[in-house]
Amino acid sequence: MPRAMKYFFATARFLLLMGWLAASLATAQSTGSPAAVAAPAAASTSSAATTDIIPELHVGQDVYYDVRVTEVTPVTIVFIHRHGISSVALVDLSPDLQKRFGYDPVKAAAETARRQAENVNHKVAANTAAGNKGPPSPSAQQILQRFGHPPKIFAQANMRPRFELLGVGVKNQGPRPSSAVFAIVSAMEYQCAPPEGPAPEFSEEYLIWATLKSLGKNVLAVPKNQAPTLDIGFSLIQVADALRGYGIALAGELPYHFDITDPHILEPAADVIERAKQRSPSDGNYITDREPSAQVSNIIQVLDFGVPVIVTIDWPEQKVFSDNGRLDEQPGLANSGRTVLLVGYGAKSPKLEDVEFLFKNSYGDNWGDHGYGIVTYKYLVSNLHDALFLIAH
Repeated sequence: MPRAMKYFFATARFLLLMGWLAASLATAQSTGSPAAVAAPAAASTSSAATTDIIPELHVGQDVYYDVRVTEVTPVTIVFIHRHGISSVALVDLSPDLQKRFGYDPVKAAAETARRQAENVNHKVAANTAAGNKGPPSPSAQQILQRFGHPPKIFAQANMRPRFELLGVGVKNQGPRPSSAVFAIVSAMEYQCAPPEGPAPEFSEEYLIWATLKSLGKNVLAVPKNQAPTLDIGFSLIQVADALRGYGIALAGELPYHFDITDPHILEPAADVIERAKQRSPSDGNYITDREPSAQVSNIIQVLDFGVPVIVTIDWPEQKVFSDNGRLDEQPGLANSGRTVLLVGYGAKSPKLEDVEFLFKNSYGDNWGDHGYGIVTYKYLVSNLHDALFLIAH
């Protein structure tokens, strides 16, 4: 259909819709009906709409004129205004309007969680109908298209149960400074797992060799006085580049060694390297932005797709940790970057600053909550260095 015809029909549909809404409003006013426009039947959580007109509604940088609210839910309001129909989140309204429309953060979080569960159920049902048993695998392009947009912050997004279901357990890196290697291997095991599991077990030893190889080295240089809580190993970028170039071997092909007394890494056999290169991720993307808050927003977008995020953050002294491995008010030590794997988050409200992220560590399952910890938005936004997500099918 020619572009002009498409524009004509789109305009006609809009004018018909506006005419119907105007007629509905006129009928409601003439009959004294309390509702200007009936809410959609599917919106079971909506409350009664108001017939009051708001001359100017300010939402952030946007201004709407001659606003008539037609639907109120625990999360949003829907309204007609001078230039069409819009909806905004209650959390973005001024406090007096939040009170006017009955905004309750607890109810909003519950409704958001309900919508998330409903959306997930639809996806699972679609996958089941297609003969798949696992969640859908997004493409990097699908995820990147969401960057720069405000994230939909759910009450909970948690991949930990699936990590455990697939057998992607918590490992202990021992005295070696190799947290970036462990975090990337854990992400690869999760991403490469068949829908019904179990996940493959990949070789951290191989990825250490590959990183050294790409850097032109053949030994791990670890000072004898190195504190066990710090990590002076490879950067996330170095390990990711090695993974892209050399792939990943199976753990049985090159087992991991805890002993640091011999820093040399054995050269894998040629056939091991050849097979490993076939397991390189199909895509890897760094999560960057000029503002740390926007970078964290993009991280949430990735987690909402069910994809774990590898992050390097400044790490505090071990003695200031709480028993459950919580990062919150502690100061991060300079030059103490440690890499962990974000596998979900929880939020007591839809506000970004109320988000707390769940991460998988590599200190063994005696650390934190059986190897997992929590990092608050405040700590993450203040101590984040690098963030990366991988797509591997």
